Amino acid sequence: MNCALLIIGDELLAGRTRDLNGHWLSKYLPSVGLKLKQIKIINDHEAEIKASIVELYETVDIIITSGGLGPTKDDITKNILAKHFQKDLIFDDKSIELIKSLYAKFDKEWTPSKNAYHYYPRDFELLNNLNGYAPGLLYTSKGKTILSAPGVPREFKSMVENTFVPKLKEIYSDDSFQVTDLFSIRTRGVPEEIIFGELCPTLWEDLSEIAKVSSLPNLLGIDIVLYFNQADKDITISKAKAIIESSALKEHVWQYGNLELEELIVKEATEKKLTIGFAESCTGGLTSSKITDISGSSQIFYGSIVSYANSVKTNLLKVNANTLENFGAVSVECAKEMALGARNALECDIAISYTGIAGPGGATPTKPVGTVGIGWATKSENSSTLLYHKGDRLGLKERFSRSGLFKLLELIRDH
Repeated sequence: MNCALLIIGDELLAGRTRDLNGHWLSKYLPSVGLKLKQIKIINDHEAEIKASIVELYETVDIIITSGGLGPTKDDITKNILAKHFQKDLIFDDKSIELIKSLYAKFDKEWTPSKNAYHYYPRDFELLNNLNGYAPGLLYTSKGKTILSAPGVPREFKSMVENTFVPKLKEIYSDDSFQVTDLFSIRTRGVPEEIIFGELCPTLWEDLSEIAKVSSLPNLLGIDIVLYFNQADKDITISKAKAIIESSALKEHVWQYGNLELEELIVKEATEKKLTIGFAESCTGGLTSSKITDISGSSQIFYGSIVSYANSVKTNLLKVNANTLENFGAVSVECAKEMALGARNALECDIAISYTGIAGPGGATPTKPVGTVGIGWATKSENSSTLLYHKGDRLGLKERFSRSGLFKLLELIRDH
């Protein structure tokens, strides 16, 4: 069944907040057998909301709205839905009891004069909100269903998972839900036009014979993603791997699967019982944050020394002062000593270091913005390399971090 997400909120179009619901929903719906065909963001204006509902009702089976259910004057979703479907706004004993219960779970008492949460369009159903005060809405007519949730990501996600999907499964038959799976062939170091134009000119057609194919560029690499029915998972993955393993792309694949780089590092380090640590200068702790975002990272991650100042490099990482004077902080010599110092200080199996120029200032004629030294230290090896990337400051920090993580993954696999 085809779905659309209608995101309502002036703050999103003004750039004051970022949409997280669409990103999450695009991953979640295929796992329950629904297809997200469109995401549309509009402002809190009656004409925009009504026109969007009319448009989406013609193209999809299910519309999910996000936002506009709160207590303020710009929260008009409920009122617009009532007008559009020509329903009176009503309240009854059941709706009052629901709102009281939503407040009671937070040990608070509902004051009717402060909001109109208990009002809802006639023939709609008010839905429970496990993580907030504003209830959701459901309405089905002529085989089409509209569901409305608050825009707060924690409330939206909970309502979709715990209320919307179970309700939809009551309304529609099991045949309406076709679970789609996906499988990623994750590559690095080679752009799309080289992969499909020179390296493997028939690859797209070869893979298209077994699944729907998409190509997704990301930091420092390309993900080739296959989409298929869950029942065909094993045979599709087997065929896809065989195609890649017999192609020139094989050398550029760093993962067959859907894990993020940080997840894969934590997984493989855990399996080998290896501990890791970082010395971060230009990345400012970004890489440590990425690793600690992953559940279970405490088993393998010992820590990081954020050595932004040269004094920290010398005092904590034991970088030789002559190294900094003769070669500079952004150098293979400094990166190498930083990694060794981090490994000794943290007493971990593998340490990765970062020292670079994220800009826009700080460049020299021989070291432009985007220069980064990546160092590494293990029980048997201590070395480094100098890399060059393009981008703005935040983009470069991300690229620097990912470059070091790729080196870390390589060291874990070689261990």
